[in-house]
Amino acid sequence: MTINRWGGLASFLIALSFVIAPLIYLMGNLRATLGVFAYDLADFLYGPVVSASLITLIYVLREFIGKRGFRRMDLALLAAVLSAVGMAAVAFIRASNRHYHLLHPELNLDNSTTVLIVWTTLVGGINSFGFHFLGWTFVLLGSASWSLRLFPRILNLLYFVAGIAGLFVYLFDELEGLVLLLGTVIGVWQGILLLRNDTHQSVNAGYR
Repeated sequence: MTINRWGGLASFLIALSFVIAPLIYLMGNLRATLGVFAYDLADFLYGPVVSASLITLIYVLREFIGKRGFRRMDLALLAAVLSAVGMAAVAFIRASNRHYHLLHPELNLDNSTTVLIVWTTLVGGINSFGFHFLGWTFVLLGSASWSLRLFPRILNLLYFVAGIAGLFVYLFDELEGLVLLLGTVIGVWQGILLLRNDTHQSVNAGYR
């Protein structure tokens, strides 16, 4: 696989994860037959898959943009790594907390106010950390692409809007849904552009 195809695959995985994982968290039922498996799948998508895909995508775009915007793309890659750490940490905390509750029902932790407050605060804070640096990633990428006219203007605007919203998720929880929605659109669109560019390069190479 060429580097553009890896980037396209990573972009599509981000879009897929941004849709499936939140739906499971919102609508899942642990008492259902496949309830635990569904939540484990959501954690896997929201954590390792999103983290690895985000870093891969930004690395590919950094190579794609090249020296023309290397300073902003270096910062975008750094922000992507920090965002990935936050996203993965949230997924791991959710998974470990859930399985501990399931393994020790005698502790009745679901009804402990202290546990719920600490868990909600911890997960909320780290989740906001991940979205904040995802915001910086989108803003820096949109800035580099806009100035170099690499991608459609509307896509760049989506990067800016999603990025600015991501920066303030720690203050306004409702912005998380907007970032996920725009991130899904961006993921699909960016993935198509990367795969299309790879196809054009392959065709041109065949004529040389």
